[in-house]
Amino acid sequence: MKRETWKLRLMAHRYGRKIRKNAGGSTFASTSIGKRILGNSGANSTSEKDSENTPVATTTEKIIDQHLVQHVVAVKMFSRTFPTSNVWILHDGNEAALIDSGYGDAPSIDARREYFGKNWADTKFVRIAMTHHHFDHSSGGRQLRDMLRADTAIHPLDEALLHTPLGPAEGNEDLPDDKVITDRAEVWKKEAFETPIDVTMADGEQFKVGSLTVTAVHTPGHTAGHNCYYVEETGQLFTGDNILGVGTSAIGPPPSGNMGNYLDSLRRMQELQAKLFAPGHGPVVTATAAKVQELLDHREIRDRQIIDIVEKGYDTDQRIRRALYPEIQKGLRRAAHGQVRSHVARMVGQGIMEVDESEDGSIWTVRLTK
Repeated sequence: MKRETWKLRLMAHRYGRKIRKNAGGSTFASTSIGKRILGNSGANSTSEKDSENTPVATTTEKIIDQHLVQHVVAVKMFSRTFPTSNVWILHDGNEAALIDSGYGDAPSIDARREYFGKNWADTKFVRIAMTHHHFDHSSGGRQLRDMLRADTAIHPLDEALLHTPLGPAEGNEDLPDDKVITDRAEVWKKEAFETPIDVTMADGEQFKVGSLTVTAVHTPGHTAGHNCYYVEETGQLFTGDNILGVGTSAIGPPPSGNMGNYLDSLRRMQELQAKLFAPGHGPVVTATAAKVQELLDHREIRDRQIIDIVEKGYDTDQRIRRALYPEIQKGLRRAAHGQVRSHVARMVGQGIMEVDESEDGSIWTVRLTK
């Protein structure tokens, strides 16, 4: 293995999960606004046996301005919990780029093939820039790369994580506890893993789309190599999963996420003074400064709530989760549990709390240091 590759994967391991070996021993480490529903797409290659478990993909296009189009292929199985991931089309002149690649299942890819064939056939796609490695943003990359003949790009740390095989219980920390979705996720995991990366984009690196300049802004927290992408000519920031159009992002505990880094990233995004946020999920955000402050305030309030709960005698992460989210639906309990651990881990680093972890790692016993 090349020394540079080894170093990147070591860094990803320190932030993210362990790099394992597979069975063969190889290491992987106009400016009008409009919206239209473009129809449904099914997977032609799906057998009758699987048809009842095959999601129907509804395609939505929304024109944000003269340079930006939001494209969503809503896989109904997943969108029961929150909006399906966005694919953003940034375009200028005869060139375009995608920000994120969406899902790699057959209905999603079939829908995008039809859409791009009808609406963008004469456009040159120069890049598919992914904000992070999670499969709802990356698993469409391989097939869209072949379809559009565009280079794929991601931060080097998340390239290492993208090409690390996932275990049966691993994946997006915000994935609901739903067997049907879990089964579909195996397809997304495989497609994400098999997506080649042509170019890595570290902080400050740029590419052009016509006359527009797109700059990578490394904003870790949701993942180690999470990138936002800033378009200086328009003041637009593609925020990935650091800032969503609705709700708050799931920030997993170390090693999968890092709350401290996430808060630092929010402050950095605030300093850019972007005019518009194009998020990984949900609608665009125009009140950008207020949105960032809302998220910072939310995390500060959550810290205080957890401290208060521990002071009342709730001494494990599971009990804290039940006290903090008493009525949360079953499918979101895992994400809520991860949020609690992420906040606790940050406060351990600040010297506010101490944690004893059970031998199997399933329970954290928490106490205040003061």
